[in-house]
Amino acid sequence: MHLSGANMATLWLDLWHGGFDCASTDNKSSWHWAVFRDRDTWEAHGLAVAACKAYLPGSFDVAPRNPCLHANSWYKATEYITWIYNLCPTLLYGVLPDRIWRNFCQFVAGLRIMSQYSITPSQLRHASRLISDWAPEFKRIFYQRRIDRIPFVRPCIHLTCHLPSEATRVGSPICSSQWTMERTIGNLGQEIRQPSDPFSNLAQQGIRRCQVNALKAMLPHLDPPENTNPRALVSLSNGYILLAKRDKRLTTLRGAEATVVSDYLNLPHAPRIRRWVHLRLLNGQIARSEFQELQKSPEEIRMARNVKIVLNGRDRIAEVRYYARLVIHAADNNSDDDEELNAPDQLAFDNVTLVTLYSDPHPQLLEHSYGVVASCTKLGEASLQAIQISAIQSVVAMVPHRPVIDGRAEDRYFLAEKMGLEIAHLGVEEDEED
Repeated sequence: MHLSGANMATLWLDLWHGGFDCASTDNKSSWHWAVFRDRDTWEAHGLAVAACKAYLPGSFDVAPRNPCLHANSWYKATEYITWIYNLCPTLLYGVLPDRIWRNFCQFVAGLRIMSQYSITPSQLRHASRLISDWAPEFKRIFYQRRIDRIPFVRPCIHLTCHLPSEATRVGSPICSSQWTMERTIGNLGQEIRQPSDPFSNLAQQGIRRCQVNALKAMLPHLDPPENTNPRALVSLSNGYILLAKRDKRLTTLRGAEATVVSDYLNLPHAPRIRRWVHLRLLNGQIARSEFQELQKSPEEIRMARNVKIVLNGRDRIAEVRYYARLVIHAADNNSDDDEELNAPDQLAFDNVTLVTLYSDPHPQLLEHSYGVVASCTKLGEASLQAIQISAIQSVVAMVPHRPVIDGRAEDRYFLAEKMGLEIAHLGVEEDEED
């Protein structure tokens, strides 16, 4: 939390703003990385960050506000993390000098891997190589073995280099980060009712919490599980949960949707279906759908219909149109009605979602950014297909941007994933050895 959301974030911002004290033997005009010293560039970047809010799902927590207006007024750690490590690699493409931008992307690539809850041996080796190459290049760019620039090399740089080796000893860094401790301190502080002796009261609340937790561990019936899905209408057998709402009546499909469903079921005509709009994933995220979100204005939503899926053994990004339960067997019933949702002996379902795909990321941009900037285009109606709900891995953000590639500006969308979830592997090769 402090390393990524405070120490390293502050380091990058101080570099881009030219916020370090400049010695008499140095000259800020030679700091070509301090792009935010230009007020217009900084204000344009702030507007670009604020414009991303509608495209960041609610599961990303607090969306970054305009840093020009709010960065010095209770800007949260989650805002810094989303801003610096999800948005800046793309928003600063073409703004930072190329060498400096690539060095920043290399750091972000390594940090994203080290922020996962589970890290494979091949991923750990890949992160170790990225960070080991990043640190010396960082010093060559900014420090340049100059005594007057020693403050540029803060202790957090050295700490970052130890993340991969420490992960082999104590596990993923996110499992021992400050998030849990900060939350616990906040919860215990809220329980204090007497203003006198606050630290003694806090200690007693901590002791009581430990005693209660010990009793619950020894006698689980004292702490029955809560209904974590109070709005769930259908809990699917694979752990996914369809939430309200859905069509009240069966809907007749038309056009491309009817063709896709009939081909999926290998039937001459598509059956009538009910469309569902919410799906709870295994990781707790709520995926929505185009069917619901297009009924509201963009200012009223935090878009959550873009998902990472596994298609033909590859990670792909897709946009959900809606979810459906297709009846594939109805004992003693030739109807395609799905009213008897709680009668498994009478009805059998194939739980699917209709999606349209995004293209593979731009290969040059992906490689140049060490796999950090995945810039795609929408493939549209031609890519519409039905896939198993279980193919959905997580909810992601696809944020519109207009990069200049090979001298030409293009309308594209870049991928942003919540830090701490498994990252998508879109064309980045890793060492497969165990």
